[in-house]
Amino acid sequence: KYVAFWMGSMDTAAKMCKLHKKYCNASSGRLVSIINSSFVDGMIALYFARKHGDDEEEWTALGESTIQTWSRWAECSSWNFVNKLNLLEAEYAFLKKDDGTAIAKYDASIKAARDHKFNHEEGLAEEKAATYLLHMSRHNEALARFKNAKKCYEKWGAAALVERVETAISVLSPLCVCP
Repeated sequence: KYVAFWMGSMDTAAKMCKLHKKYCNASSGRLVSIINSSFVDGMIALYFARKHGDDEEEWTALGESTIQTWSRWAECSSWNFVNKLNLLEAEYAFLKKDDGTAIAKYDASIKAARDHKFNHEEGLAEEKAATYLLHMSRHNEALARFKNAKKCYEKWGAAALVERVETAISVLSPLCVCP
């Protein structure tokens, strides 16, 4: 599920998410696994809720539940959780077509991840912000965010993610107006 999510294979990630929900009722005993799984599940859920399919209600409910969980966790440890909470809230605002909140939450997630040296999560927030801006036809801003994501992923040493983002940059660049 994690690899599919990070590589952008969202259909595969969704299948793994559903399998996990169906068969993994017990904790693995590792808190880190529970935390990572919850975050990824929430991101997957909000992505698929935006697709407005037959299961939109189910995905939205999972996204909302995840945000509630992360709100509690962020109260206990802002350092570890606030950037991810902000990203989940940004994706929820994207779903609800709340532009002002979406941009503010993406920016808050990016800043918190950068301040806490979570390079991979800063890159993810930049990439998700770029996707949102692309959806809003704000190509130049999206391109800048994809370039920032690429730098974060390079810092993290994630060559496959760098390559994937470079592809997005090369497709988007001709659509942009250079100042």
